[in-house]
Amino acid sequence: MSPSEDDSPFATARRATTCTEFICALNQLRLARGLSYQQVSDSAGTGVLPKSSAHALCTFRFPKREDQLRVFLTGCGEPADARDEWVEQWRRVAASRANRRPHPAAQLVQSSARGFSPPE
Repeated sequence: MSPSEDDSPFATARRATTCTEFICALNQLRLARGLSYQQVSDSAGTGVLPKSSAHALCTFRFPKREDQLRVFLTGCGEPADARDEWVEQWRRVAASRANRRPHPAAQLVQSSARGFSPPE
């Protein structure tokens, strides 16, 4: 990355095209704020975010629900307008993930399971 590129956590999230990249941006946000998982949990406001869930969102679990993402972002101290932008990017990544085509080998297995046999 060149010095002129934005390396903020949200810029990383904006560049994310995969769940893994988005998860890395969430962890980057937590680290940039100098927060432990417990501190994110404690700062989640009225939302409930166990420490284990904060850890999962930063290491391996793509947020499944918008409210879960918003509670995490609140715990990281993101203002409301920034949370809205994060949610929009989360929706884009989730939509692209949902619209991916299965690998051709997976399609072949599915076809075989339905009784398909290749021509002889």
